[in-house]
Amino acid sequence: MKYIVIISLAVLIAACGSSTANNATPNNATVNRAASNAAPSASVVPEFQAKAETVTIDTPDGVKLIGSFYKPQRPNSPALLLTHVWTANRHTYDEFAERMNGQGYAVLSFDGRGFGESTKKADGSEIKVDLEKGIDPKLLISDANAAVEFLSNQQNVDANKIGIVGASYGSSVAIIYAADHPKIAAVVLLSPGVNYFDNLPTVPAIKKYGTRPILLVAAEDDKDSAADVHKLKDASANPNAEVIVYADGGHGTAIFDHKDPDNNAAHPLADLMQKFLDNALKMRP
Repeated sequence: MKYIVIISLAVLIAACGSSTANNATPNNATVNRAASNAAPSASVVPEFQAKAETVTIDTPDGVKLIGSFYKPQRPNSPALLLTHVWTANRHTYDEFAERMNGQGYAVLSFDGRGFGESTKKADGSEIKVDLEKGIDPKLLISDANAAVEFLSNQQNVDANKIGIVGASYGSSVAIIYAADHPKIAAVVLLSPGVNYFDNLPTVPAIKKYGTRPILLVAAEDDKDSAADVHKLKDASANPNAEVIVYADGGHGTAIFDHKDPDNNAAHPLADLMQKFLDNALKMRP
């Protein structure tokens, strides 16, 4: 009798296990199919998606500069600082910043003092900007220095591979700052001027900048800048200075919208800048 009970229990347990296994198989298959439709398996590396982090940079005089920082993914990455057109804000660079972050760069764009979200000091007082007279150049250079220091101290950033992209008055800040800071490895100037607001002279700065790589860009429908890029290149006597003047495109970051008549899907300015910056920063020892 004892043996009969044991055998009966064994048969019952085996039957339950078999039923569970049979029920589990189609359920797992369903989960696997759903998972394959929803996301790649663990063995597949998902495509990198650039994502901005809003950051605050404190200046020596108490201004809270608000920026968008795109973290690099690998150690010793090159980095870019992006400075915008007068009265604009950092978001004019969003598409370019995402593109370059996806190509392995750390990227920081920030609202210049008095513009975008950078309108207050630490004590809560508001910053007022005289749109006709501009801003004290010493303050602009101090702001740029605070931004560069922020970038230099970020994880995975190679402080010897930092480039600055500036547009309009931002281009003046870029070259004037870079001229006095030899660790800036490359500069891109979009619609530069020789002396915006009569207090941002760029000819002395570009001479002092030396032979480091520099790209000067303008459009023919922005006549002053189209003339000034050539003046600046000639003044620099820099064999590593490059100039491109598009037939149209407007001023500053508006040139990103310029289209190639033979390839409407292309992005001539962004393509040009990436190639230049790759050569100047990624190839730097």
